[in-house]
This record gives sequence, structure tokens and C-alpha cells, in this order.
Amino acid sequence: MHIRAATKEDLSRVYDIFMEIVNQRVYYPYDPSTPKSYIESFWVNLENTIYLAEEAGQILGAYILRPNQPAYGKHIANAAYMVSAQARGKGIGRMLGLHSLNIARKAGYHGMQFNFVVSTNENAVHLWKSIGFEVVGRAPDAFHHPEKGYVDALIMYQKL
Repeated sequence: MHIRAATKEDLSRVYDIFMEIVNQRVYYPYDPSTPKSYIESFWVNLENTIYLAEEAGQILGAYILRPNQPAYGKHIANAAYMVSAQARGKGIGRMLGLHSLNIARKAGYHGMQFNFVVSTNENAVHLWKSIGFEVVGRAPDAFHHPEKGYVDALIMYQKL
């Protein structure tokens, strides 16, 4: 398993993994009917920094790194992570998370902030805490979980 920078040729597979996760309706707030053009303009494009976890030529996961806000907020990084369903439980999320923190430091970011971690995504919350993130805010009932109803979204942060 190795992590490498994405190329233009990889973007369709990154989009497929992103939508696989969106279609589960429990991790990201996007509706599965969100137009592909929006996802590509906002997340899956090479204007963002994108790295892939790859094994034997197969993309198993990816992360997207970009400034959290424009102008006076661009010193704080934001990231989104995705691991394909068949690759979960193998430590790929941890590898991608640690890699992204190193890339963010090298890029000169002062911190990394996750704006919307679904509180019921216990694996993600545990992972992010285990690599140094802390919960700095909570938006009550911000996510409509298909089975659990309205649940909180967490804002998580790590100073770099």
C-alpha cells in the first residue's frame, strides 16, 4: 500500500468513491442526486490537493486538502477523506489522516479544521481524536441521519 498524488486520470475513480460514500447517507451531508458538476467543482478537482491510497494499481481511498476559508482564513486547512467500502478496517483512513497532516504542515497551514463530522460516525470521531484532533464545537441536530433522525455535527480542530 502506498500513498501518491492524484492525477487527472484518477479523478473519475475518486469521484466514484466519494459518491459511494455519499450514497450511504450517513457520513456526508450531500444528497446522492447532487449534480456531478457541483461535486467536481467543489471537491474532486486538481485545484485541491488530492492524494490516493493505492494497492496493486487499485485506488482504495483518497483525501482532498484545501484551505478551510478564503483570504484571511486560508491559513487553516480543511480536508475530506474517503475509503471504499471493501477497503475499510485496514488502517487506510489513519494512513490518509496522518499523511494529510504532514502535507498540511509542509504547505504552511497553521491548523486543520473539520467543519462537519457526523457525531454518529463513531469510527471517524475516534480516529480523529486518536491522531490529535479535538472537538471544538457542536452543531445540534445538523445532520439528518436516515435511521437515527437528527444528530449533531462536530467541528474538530488540530493546531499544526
